[in-house]
Amino acid sequence: MTYTVIARSADSRLLGAATASCSLAVGNAVPALVPTAGVVASQAWTNRRLRYEMLRTLHHGGTAEEAIAGLADADRDLALRQVAALPVAGPGAHLTGSLCTPWAGGVAGADFVVVGNFLAGPEVVEAMRASVDEALAVPALSSMDLAHALVACLRAGQDAGGDSRGQQSAAVVVADTLAGFQYPVLLDVDLRADNSATPLEDLVEMLALKDRAHAAPAELVPSTEVPHRPEDEKLWSTVLS
Repeated sequence: MTYTVIARSADSRLLGAATASCSLAVGNAVPALVPTAGVVASQAWTNRRLRYEMLRTLHHGGTAEEAIAGLADADRDLALRQVAALPVAGPGAHLTGSLCTPWAGGVAGADFVVVGNFLAGPEVVEAMRASVDEALAVPALSSMDLAHALVACLRAGQDAGGDSRGQQSAAVVVADTLAGFQYPVLLDVDLRADNSATPLEDLVEMLALKDRAHAAPAELVPSTEVPHRPEDEKLWSTVLS
């Protein structure tokens, strides 16, 4: 009962996701990302563990299609799920189970995937596709630029009808791949409205406050000063083994 966009910048440096729903705390349940692997989402009759399963496949070099195909072995109720995956490099993919509440569906572009269920209609996904496609065409996006673009994508979906039940929560996350193998994941943007009559407006307000406060963490460190630490890579390999 949710609509979501996962995306990366054209230079593959930034990964992000934004999601909205007429359910409590959608940001805690739907999106997940690892800067060196990719970004994923699991929703509808949500199985949160599927996010880990997809990220594990992406971390070990699998494609988005392979990450989703592998879920059949992890969840016998996959027909109830809607998932999306986008690696750091390569095309994204999505799956809408046959038992998801209609209207449900999605679309994948060069650097994004949009999915939604229990929507007013396919026009919601189409409005989101048009919004994010235009935003990602802008070169050299910053983390905050991508965050604003993803929230604008949600607003385009809401303006087209959104979740057919209404609004309750929304979230946006963005990470810089220069953050590398760090645990917990270093997120440049991690904002949520967990229970609100106007969650998208809340995200817009929080982004405006963040714009005035300080730069995103990874943007404070030049790429030449981000060290490669084998122990961090070993840790992620353990977490996603």
